[in-house]
Amino acid sequence: MKPAERSAANSPISSERLDELIAGLSIEEKAGLMAGIDAWHAGGAPSIGLEPTVTLDGPNGVRGMTFPAGSTATCTPCGTALGATWDVDLVTEVAARIGLEAKRAGVHYMLGPVLNLVRSPLGGRDFEAYGEDPVLAAVLGAAYIEGMQSAGVAATPKHYVANESEMHRTTVDCRVDERTLREVYLTPFEAAVNAGAWSMMAAYNRVNGIHCSNHGPLVAGILKGEWAWDGVLMSDWEATHNTVAASVAGLDLEMPGPPRFFGPALAEAVRRGDVSEAVLDDHARRLLLLAARVGALAVAGEGVARPTAAEKLDPAQPWHLSDPDAAALVRRAAAESFVLLTNDGTLPLLPAVIRKLAVIGPNAAQPCAQGGGAAHIPAPPTVTPLDGLRAALPGVEIIHEPGCRIDRFLPPLTAMEVRDMDGKPGLTVEFWRGQEPAGQPYAGWHVDSSEMHLFADLPQGLVQDDFSVRLSGWVTPAESGPHEIALRGFGGRRLKVDGVPAADLWNAPPATDVPTALFEGRQDGGTFELQAGKPVLIEAELHSAVNAACLLAIGCRSPQQADRLEQAVAAAASADAVIVVVGNDEAWESEGRDRSTVTLPGRQNELVERVAATNPRTIVVVNAGCPMDLPWADRVAAVLYAWLPGQEFGNALADVLLGKSEPGGRLPFTIAARESDYPALSTTPGEQEQLVYAEGVNLGYRHFDAAGIEPRFCFGHGLGYARIEFESLEVAADGLPEGDSAQLKVRLRNVGSRAGKQVVQVYVADLESSVPRPPRELKGFAAVHLAPGESTDVFLALEDRDLAYWDGDGGGWRIEPGRFEIQVGASSRDIRLRAALDLE
Repeated sequence: MKPAERSAANSPISSERLDELIAGLSIEEKAGLMAGIDAWHAGGAPSIGLEPTVTLDGPNGVRGMTFPAGSTATCTPCGTALGATWDVDLVTEVAARIGLEAKRAGVHYMLGPVLNLVRSPLGGRDFEAYGEDPVLAAVLGAAYIEGMQSAGVAATPKHYVANESEMHRTTVDCRVDERTLREVYLTPFEAAVNAGAWSMMAAYNRVNGIHCSNHGPLVAGILKGEWAWDGVLMSDWEATHNTVAASVAGLDLEMPGPPRFFGPALAEAVRRGDVSEAVLDDHARRLLLLAARVGALAVAGEGVARPTAAEKLDPAQPWHLSDPDAAALVRRAAAESFVLLTNDGTLPLLPAVIRKLAVIGPNAAQPCAQGGGAAHIPAPPTVTPLDGLRAALPGVEIIHEPGCRIDRFLPPLTAMEVRDMDGKPGLTVEFWRGQEPAGQPYAGWHVDSSEMHLFADLPQGLVQDDFSVRLSGWVTPAESGPHEIALRGFGGRRLKVDGVPAADLWNAPPATDVPTALFEGRQDGGTFELQAGKPVLIEAELHSAVNAACLLAIGCRSPQQADRLEQAVAAAASADAVIVVVGNDEAWESEGRDRSTVTLPGRQNELVERVAATNPRTIVVVNAGCPMDLPWADRVAAVLYAWLPGQEFGNALADVLLGKSEPGGRLPFTIAARESDYPALSTTPGEQEQLVYAEGVNLGYRHFDAAGIEPRFCFGHGLGYARIEFESLEVAADGLPEGDSAQLKVRLRNVGSRAGKQVVQVYVADLESSVPRPPRELKGFAAVHLAPGESTDVFLALEDRDLAYWDGDGGGWRIEPGRFEIQVGASSRDIRLRAALDLE
């Protein structure tokens, strides 16, 4: 379908009607459409009945920043977990569920999916991506977009483009050659355009010297020109840098508000003649088209088609958008994502032979279900691995020891017994107008978390640049001894313990890079001798002097939260089998910061080594969304990579460990044997803030293949409980260079006694290329489920583009004559079937 035909087919409003609406708007009204009003609302046009539209974060659920306090939404598996499913239909289903909840809450734009790639294992937002391969990200990203927009909510793929790290993310200049951009980093976004994405987000960073929000060659040239995309390109938050260049380059919407460069400033630029009114009209057309697509603008002009479901939600009460159907979907999706890396036959566990099970590790009772930053949502309580196994094994004695701690920050205050000022479990939040929390509070809340992100989600009537807040509660220690208590945040803040100042930074300046500082790591406080059973009043205060996000968090570590490695080893020795749950937490995997190492935090490697030496039936579960080093992998009975799997973690884990569900995942990235083996490790910019993508097209497994490096676990790897064999491959390629596809037929058979899953992976190798190309490149895949004894034919197609490379000198995609090899297998290093394809 041609771009114009695709646009018309996806438009609920005629071009003529759009022309009529635009003609009726003033320059100021059109410029106002392009400006955010506040943190989460984009501008409207009252004269045509268009109210401000709502944007919200949440690739793995609806973040709910505009919802009433205490609201929750379904927390689905993270991006790498969905990538590990390799399942188009499942990703579509998960996205449709998120879209349904967003639609019910009156949201118009959902900010996701993340189509950047796992370039470095240290990337702070790796967990949000689908993996290291552009085709995997492209296909699953398109599936997510289809699912989200089926609910009438705009998907907003992000971050366009080359936003693979958080280090200096607002200033870093990513230096990427044209071929690498085309073949690797632009590929998922091109697929998003072809999938009909209604909106998209520009990245913070620069690409080859130009900020993405005003990058004419990338936006006007490729996105809107070459690809003929008709959607809305918005800035990342605070990432608009000027008026004229951004508008002319093709940026349609500045977020958040109030506007700095669009709105009145843009209207003035148009009246001066610095920006043509035709450019302004194109922006307005796109914004009105999107408003019509999401039901915010009536197509006939008789009024606004508001989501009726949103009217049923009481704005005075918390909204709980999840339900049992959503929980069942998350449970199934998590099991489909879990990657069984090794197994000596210990899994699946047989409950009949287990009388005592040790569940050990810092993440067993306090798992990481989701990452930190913009992807973090208010979710229902997570089913922990410990709780899931206890529910699934009612007749088994289960003992638990955390073994060690991994917290980057002090544990949240609410991990202890905390009561608010009225004696209820939780904390009290009080707000004041002005810069001092004195006199009668303006408003108050009860909250369950000791970490507050305050960014436009304030009590009605307060403004972001002139309020103060106090977070307070009574903590009752479980034991006597030294307790570390600290405050985290930025801007003016202070902490009191029983009325005694513990930290005073009331005159601290606001953050200059608010998005990064929102998740910064500085803690201020001290150590206090507390008595068991004696309540202590903890108070944290903050004031906001600028129109910027605020963070206020209180942490506390009690003596009982120290490492308990010896107790864990003793527990393991007494058990019939051991489950060790290791990994990261939301502080280690978060927007705003990259990691410095692939080593598991704390003493987790030591914990695994010692437990495995004590009990040979040790199964390790890795609760991480990014590549981590697993030096003990060949010395334990089994290793299961479980990602950041959402709210049903424990139930899904029990399903897989006990054999109720198949471990359905395959690695979406490579896990190296040594940190130095990764093609791109450091995320720190060099001179002139440049981060050079020196590996070129050889990202991830392509580098390991080209350099002849053996990874610890290769891209696409994953074991199952079933025995599914690849039987045959047939290739029909008549007329491929003329635009027809090569048709592949792969026959699979389940030769075992269990139902199971296999992921058919299709790689292409150009054996006679005149330019350096990766030894193999993923070009297609399919997730297949088979019953015992069942066989099936899997049909896949290779388009001419799948054989091409980007010829910068020739200005386009080029297919060379010669021999190609089609490789079909279970991973990038486990090729089962091969076929030659000769092009003349």
